[in-house]
Amino acid sequence: MDFLYISPEFPPNYTNFVIQLNQAGIDVWGLGEADFYSMPPCLRSALKWYVKTDLGNFEAVRQAIDELLTVKASGGRPGGFDIVESHNEQWLRLEGLINSTYGIDGIQIQDLDRLKKKSVMKAVFQSSGLKVAEGERITSLDHGVQLGRILGYPLILKPDEGVGASGIFKMQSEDQLRGILSTAKGDFVLESFVDAKIVTYDGLTDKNGGVIFENSLVYGEGVLECVLGKDTFFFVNRWTPDDLSAIGRRLVSQFNIRRKFFHFEFFAVAGDYVPIEINCRPPGGSILDMMNYSIDDDLYRAYALMIADNRVLIPPEKKYFVCYLGRRDRRYVHSHAEIMSTHGHRLADHGENPPLYWEAMGRYRYIFRAATEVEIYEIAAYVLEKPQESI
Repeated sequence: MDFLYISPEFPPNYTNFVIQLNQAGIDVWGLGEADFYSMPPCLRSALKWYVKTDLGNFEAVRQAIDELLTVKASGGRPGGFDIVESHNEQWLRLEGLINSTYGIDGIQIQDLDRLKKKSVMKAVFQSSGLKVAEGERITSLDHGVQLGRILGYPLILKPDEGVGASGIFKMQSEDQLRGILSTAKGDFVLESFVDAKIVTYDGLTDKNGGVIFENSLVYGEGVLECVLGKDTFFFVNRWTPDDLSAIGRRLVSQFNIRRKFFHFEFFAVAGDYVPIEINCRPPGGSILDMMNYSIDDDLYRAYALMIADNRVLIPPEKKYFVCYLGRRDRRYVHSHAEIMSTHGHRLADHGENPPLYWEAMGRYRYIFRAATEVEIYEIAAYVLEKPQESI
């Protein structure tokens, strides 16, 4: 099997996908923007061949793919690629464009709007009978102002197509909305603000779209609040609520997500789940590693075995709650040494994040696991405690 992997070096933990695919007997061909020798040796040795190119320029991408195909054919492997993947939201459109251009099975150009645009996702949610936050895609400043008057403030203004909390604004007044819309570029969705906890339904599907692993995250703060400067706290739940699982599996089928990880976000409102958006990728940052810590297993390997048509056995039950705590460049009550002394026996990972993550995920990460949710909240309170004057 010939597997084309887009941007194999980022995020750094996703290099494990390439390594595990290679160990499963799959030839992995790389395409990205990084210099080959800037990548770790373990990744370089797992790639069959790599071409550096401008991923934002499709003509450059085509030339790079043609170079890979030439190298492949010269080695006695004529023909195209079997699968294209990046596990990265940024390159999902590129993935669909490559599939459609080269006749490769997978996400196609016609699939992209419903997988990328929040307004189209919203229509799918509504067609399936799910409640959604009131609002719609706005087409002009006047449209946004009129809709704001109908919905009432506060409101959330977010790009119709975007990743995470980038470009999302909480609108408190019409003047604020006018100010943002008068300078903002692109298409936006304007919705009622929902004051509720955010939970996720995440997982991995097989080649037929069957869910072979499921997971749920609980956010202590929303991503928007973290971008605005609050500390980052969320955790992997040991159990996925049955109602959430049923809704999530229905959406996996409706969006036809095959041989992919997925990450769906919901508001938990009065015992119901209100969908926010879907993503055809693993949840970002260290979350895939957190899922591994929760089951004492390896989802990178499970993915590779699934792609290679080998038997995949993933533990159905989680052993631990696993929390992520992101600390910023500010004062905290407890030092790293004190954290290690008090809670080090529960620590799974810690370190500095890549700069791209600092705004949403904090500069320094701590990942802990514990058998009970109570312990998780105790750890979070200790690690994120700040001096009274800085609160």
